[in-house]
Amino acid sequence: MKSLLFTIILLLSFIAQSQTASPWIDEMTSISGIGDKFRLVTAQGNTGSHAGEMCYNVSGNYLDDNFYSFESETLDLTAWAEVNVEFTIASNLRNNDQFAFYYFDDATSSWSGYDLSGLIGTYTVTIPTTSSMISFDLSTFSNGNINGKYAHVDRIVLSDPASPLPVELVTFVAELENDINVIEWSTASEWNSDYFNVEWSDDTENWRTISTTPAAGYSTQLIHYVYYDCFPQPIINYYRLVQFDFDGESETFGPIVVDNRKQEKRILRYVSLSGQEIDPTSTTGLVIGIFEDGTTVKVYL
Repeated sequence: MKSLLFTIILLLSFIAQSQTASPWIDEMTSISGIGDKFRLVTAQGNTGSHAGEMCYNVSGNYLDDNFYSFESETLDLTAWAEVNVEFTIASNLRNNDQFAFYYFDDATSSWSGYDLSGLIGTYTVTIPTTSSMISFDLSTFSNGNINGKYAHVDRIVLSDPASPLPVELVTFVAELENDINVIEWSTASEWNSDYFNVEWSDDTENWRTISTTPAAGYSTQLIHYVYYDCFPQPIINYYRLVQFDFDGESETFGPIVVDNRKQEKRILRYVSLSGQEIDPTSTTGLVIGIFEDGTTVKVYL
């Protein structure tokens, strides 16, 4: 049986490859109700109706001295400076039954954990960087009916408070240059950064990927990126930047805008072919129109 440490820290507020990247998140949104990164390893399966939560409320009877465990995928946290584990829980247990969080420490080759029985809310605990697995267990200490009793876990986040941001973006700009929209961005540092998508929209609601650029992965130097939209539409064009980590997490920057609408030039005055200014309302024939930018055009009046 896994051993427990009977201490836990309550968060004062809700927080709205082989190497595990920080943060490691399971939103508990899979159809099975146990998330994408956990599996049932003992006893009965999860037959609860609480979609989106790891759920222990199997109808029927529990046997004395059994435990029902959901264990995570294998973790490699050895490069982390610290490991914080945040989770949201609720439970209503039979007398003497126990609901707990555990971690397996490779340094001691043993399980340790925290008693969660009767707790409701969002909590955080700190575990060793030598931990390679976490689990949530419901342990029974008597025979009997468990109808109406439950334990739920919702959203689990492992994070390293000392880890840098995935990308420190310095600039993200777009300009019209010689009928081409030039989209540029720079990063001061990158961590676990896989690639960038440049996305385009004409209404800021529907977006389409128009470019994918490999990122630096890990860097502490200034890096400059550029994408050329060589055939922009003659409208107001919107662009945004989506950065993806190696673990699939993403962050969106923007949108930024380039106005590619054609601006009509105004003719300020008319002159004859000999260069004399004329009144267009009283002149007929071929004349020269002079635009506000100094350019000219031949006009038949």
